[in-house]
Amino acid sequence: MSKIPKQPEKKKKSKQNHRTDEDFAYRSVLISAILGGIFYIISIFFNIEIISVFMNINIYWTIIDISLKVIIILLFFLFMTTSIGNYKELIGKPLSWKELLLLFVLSIGQTILNPLVFVFTLFGLVIILIYLYVVQEM
Repeated sequence: MSKIPKQPEKKKKSKQNHRTDEDFAYRSVLISAILGGIFYIISIFFNIEIISVFMNINIYWTIIDISLKVIIILLFFLFMTTSIGNYKELIGKPLSWKELLLLFVLSIGQTILNPLVFVFTLFGLVIILIYLYVVQEM
């Protein structure tokens, strides 16, 4: 007869798996927040026009410039929503509309100087919010 019980080994393995899953989730929150912050800084530089990648040479460069600005803002919104949502899930609370509204205002606030970027960003954010609402309900 064995003196070492087999039950504690199983409990240790499940605790180790739970801890690594939680560590992975916290790492995911941190990486998403860092990427969101990087996109926020890049967006501020582009939208305040501290950095002008494409001068208004012709219509194609203007379209590329506007598209780049909108995509960077939408990536900021997605990464920060992911980061805050994962953090709220880890602490056991749902993501509220207050956090989404704050991120929405921060995203729209980056587009004040350019009306075309504002319109396309607003359109993209509304599509993302509708998508998140539909996915959350299912």
